[in-house]
Amino acid sequence: MKLFGPNAELTEIAQQIMAEDIAALENKATSGWNISQKIQITRWVAETPLTLALSEKRKKVLDWLLSKKVELNDAENPAILGGCSSGDIKTVKRLIEEGAAVNARHKTGKSAMGAALYGNHYHLISVLIEAGYDLKKDGSSLRQAVSNRQYKAIALLLDQGVDVNFCKPDMVYPYNSTPVHIAAKRNDVETVKLLVAHGADVTIKDHYGERPYNCAAANQNEEMKAFLKALEPEQWHNEEQRLEALKSYKLPDALLKILRSADRRIELPGNENVRFIEFNALLDVKEVNWMKHKFLDLLSAVDNYSSDGFLVWYPKKKCFAFADYEHQEFKELCSVKEFFADPSTQIDKIVE
Repeated sequence: MKLFGPNAELTEIAQQIMAEDIAALENKATSGWNISQKIQITRWVAETPLTLALSEKRKKVLDWLLSKKVELNDAENPAILGGCSSGDIKTVKRLIEEGAAVNARHKTGKSAMGAALYGNHYHLISVLIEAGYDLKKDGSSLRQAVSNRQYKAIALLLDQGVDVNFCKPDMVYPYNSTPVHIAAKRNDVETVKLLVAHGADVTIKDHYGERPYNCAAANQNEEMKAFLKALEPEQWHNEEQRLEALKSYKLPDALLKILRSADRRIELPGNENVRFIEFNALLDVKEVNWMKHKFLDLLSAVDNYSSDGFLVWYPKKKCFAFADYEHQEFKELCSVKEFFADPSTQIDKIVE
C-alpha cells in the first residue's frame, strides 16, 4: 500500500531510504538511530523504515534492515503484512525465515492473509499456511474472498480446511454473517453451492435473524431460493406451520392478511420521502432479538431506504415500530389500525 502520493515532499531520511543510500543510513545507525522506531516520511505520514522499504520495494534497504535485526513484529504494524501487500513471494519467505510472525495482526485487526487477498496475491495463501498461519482463528479471509468474488482464493481456502461456517463479528462483518450469507447477498449462486458442498450450514441466522434464503428472496433469485429451500427444515416453508411458530407474536388479522397476500406492496402517492413499501411474504418474515427487544422484521423493500428494520411488529406493545440498526435506536410508531388508515403519515414519522 502506498504511503504517499507522487508529489509528496519527503523528509531527508525518507529520501535516503527511497534512494537506497545505505551509507547514509549506516551513518545514522552508528550515531544511535533506532531503526525500529517510526520516522517522519512526510509532514503528515509517520511509519517505520521497514514499512516504507516494504511498501516501496526497496530491497537493498530491506536487506540492510534485516542485517541489523530490525523489529519484525511491531505491535501496530507487523512486517508480514507489508510483505504480503507487496505480493513478492521471496520477500515474504525471507521475512518468515528472519522471524516474522505469520499470525500477527495490524492494530486494525487486518491479517497477513487479508493483506494478500486485498492485493489478489493468491500465490501467498499456501506460503502462509505452510508457515503456520492459523486458519481456525481466521474467519474474515473466506468472507473477504467471497465478498470480492475471488474464486481462486475461495477454492484454495476451502481446500485448506477453512471454517466455512465462521460467523463471529468483526469490524468488516459486524452482524454475524457466514460466508454463505455473503455469497447469497452478492447473488452468487455458484459460490453458494460451492460453500454448501464444503459443509456450509444454510440454516444459520445472522444477528438480525436473516438466513441465506432471505437474501436470495430479496434478490428474487429463484434458482438460489429453490436450492436453499431444499436444504432448510420443511416447516420453515409451510405456511400453517410457520403461523404456529409465530403464534407468540400475536399477529393482528390485518397484518396477517397482507403477509399472506399475493400483492404486498403499498403505494404512498404524494409522499416526498417514500413512494412505496413492500411487505415480506409470511414465510420470509424475520424473527429478531435486538437491544433486548423481540420483534418481526416485516418489509422486503422500501423506496429510497434499506428495508432492514424499517417497519417491525413489536408484540410486547402490540404495535408497529422502527429499528434503526445503524444508530442503535428503537422507536414505537402506532397500532396496526392507525397504520393502515394512513400509512403515509406513519412512514413520515420514521424518516422525519
